Amino acid sequence: MRSLRLRSAAATTAAYIPILLYAAAILVPLYYIFVSAFKTNAEISLNPLGLPADWSFAKFLDANNAVNLIAAEGNSLVVAAGSVVLTILFAAPAAHGIARRLNAFSTGAQVAFGLAFLIPQFAVLVPVYLIAVRSGLIQVPLIFLILFYAAMNIPLAVLLLVPFFRAIPKEIEESAELDGAGVVSRLRHVLLPIVVPGLTTVAILCFLAAWNEYIFAQVITNSSSYTVQVALPLLRSEGAFQGADVDLGRLAAGVVISVVPVFIVYAILRRRLIDAFAAGAVKG
Repeated sequence: MRSLRLRSAAATTAAYIPILLYAAAILVPLYYIFVSAFKTNAEISLNPLGLPADWSFAKFLDANNAVNLIAAEGNSLVVAAGSVVLTILFAAPAAHGIARRLNAFSTGAQVAFGLAFLIPQFAVLVPVYLIAVRSGLIQVPLIFLILFYAAMNIPLAVLLLVPFFRAIPKEIEESAELDGAGVVSRLRHVLLPIVVPGLTTVAILCFLAAWNEYIFAQVITNSSSYTVQVALPLLRSEGAFQGADVDLGRLAAGVVISVVPVFIVYAILRRRLIDAFAAGAVKG
């Protein structure tokens, strides 16, 4: 009996080792970035994982003053939130139509959305820039980025939402139709509340895609409309390219500032995301 318990305890311990290693691989870099934001270059070099001697927020203020990082973060929030709303507004009706009409057209539409993933982003960089210039939207870069990110995210959103709509019994929608509800009313008041876990998954993925995108934002934006991913590399001083030392603490502070909104969004939507994974597991 004792031997059996020991073997069970050993098996449990062995099962937790990969989990602990994975957690350490995530948490240690986050810890390193956070404590580095309060250190000088010398402290970072001599004691990279140690606590700082002074918990001063001067590096954060310096990072913001250097490249107007908070304003850039606000631009990113506007672009990411706007693209998420626009993506859901277009993707939800499209996914509903594909899910409810099992014919050649809906199958072809779903395949077409899947083929969109085969187009590399770099292949459309020049055409996208020319569209921005010729349409005049280059003068309002944040609006153009909202439209472009939404267009970029709609294929993924549609493919993710189709299974959620197909899982809803047709009788629920037919009952609402008998009560006089139109397509838009059924979608808004009946179906969307049921697929909230799927919408949350789409919102998080599209938000992260827009928040982290760099190449198109670098090409489209200007100094007054930089997103956070464009402004962050500017924390490297011009002197760094002539061999001067980069203020690593200031750079780390900028990274911390840039990831705070992502953690807040995840904390708000975490429960819905877990519900979406659970729903997917039940369906599978």
